Parts: sequence; C-alpha cells; structure tokens
Amino acid sequence: MNTLEISKNKLQEIRKAEEYFNALATNIQLSGVDLKIIAVSSVQENEGKSTTSVNLAISFASVGLRTLLIDADTRNSVLSGTFKSNEPYKGLSNFLSGNADLNETICQTDISGLDVIASGPVPPNPTSLLQNDNFRHLMEVARSRYDYVIIDTPPIGLVIDAVIIAHQADAS
Repeated sequence: MNTLEISKNKLQEIRKAEEYFNALATNIQLSGVDLKIIAVSSVQENEGKSTTSVNLAISFASVGLRTLLIDADTRNSVLSGTFKSNEPYKGLSNFLSGNADLNETICQTDISGLDVIASGPVPPNPTSLLQNDNFRHLMEVARSRYDYVIIDTPPIGLVIDAVIIAHQADAS
C-alpha cells in the first residue's frame, strides 16, 4: 500500500480551522443517525468542498476513527495537490474502469487512521463509471472497513456526478 503525505502548506491551513471541523465531526457523530458515508459537494467550484472534505476526514481520524477520503472529482481533482507521493499510485478512475484492484487504490497517509483514494487519471466517461457495479462494490467495502467515508464530489451545479454519489451515501 502506498503512503501519501499531506503537503506542509495544506497542513498549516488545516491547523487554523481545526476546531471548526472538530465541532462539525462531533455534530455528525452525535446526530443520532448512523451516518457513515458522507458526500461533500458545492454548487460551483471554489466554494470549499475539498477543504471541507479533507478537514472533516482528518478530524475523524484524529480521534481514532478509521476514515477513508475518496476524491471522486475525477474531472478536476483538487486533492491531487493536497496529498503527495514519490511513487506512482492508482486512483478511483482506475478501479471503476476495472484497471486496478481496490486494494491497489487505497493509500495510507501520514495521518494515523486516514486512508485516501485519489481520483486517478481523467476518464472519458466519469458519470457512467460512477453508475457501474464497481462503485456500489466500493461503497459496500468502504462501509465494512471504515468508521467514516468522506467523498469529495464534483460541484453539483456543473455535472450530475454528485447526485449519483449522494444516492450511495448516507448524507450529503
């Protein structure tokens, strides 16, 4: 399993907003509903969905909860600039297209308890990939292996992908 490291600049940004996201994570935990898979979206680009996804995932992991962060914005990944690796790795689009095993796509991070599935190469058919059985299988496996799964989706105002993902999630 590859290990991805969070960039120093992103880590500094995260520390500034840490208490806000810890409160958000606690509210989700105490909601009284079993929310395990959470899709995070926005209407347009640059509204903070990826920042929210990363920080929420880190908040869950920092209290000892096994957390998986999935970068499902395969058209325009912002998270690819957040987590870095010196070695090549496969991502979500590789798995969904059948070109990688799920275990090849899950990467550990330098944050204890936090694993990431990067977006992978830009596919020619992102929407249809999210509608196949591989995505449903991923959700089933993630639900069984992790306490929380945070999915960073594309903006809902631009493409239908976020709606498809939200249908598989417990909350969005």
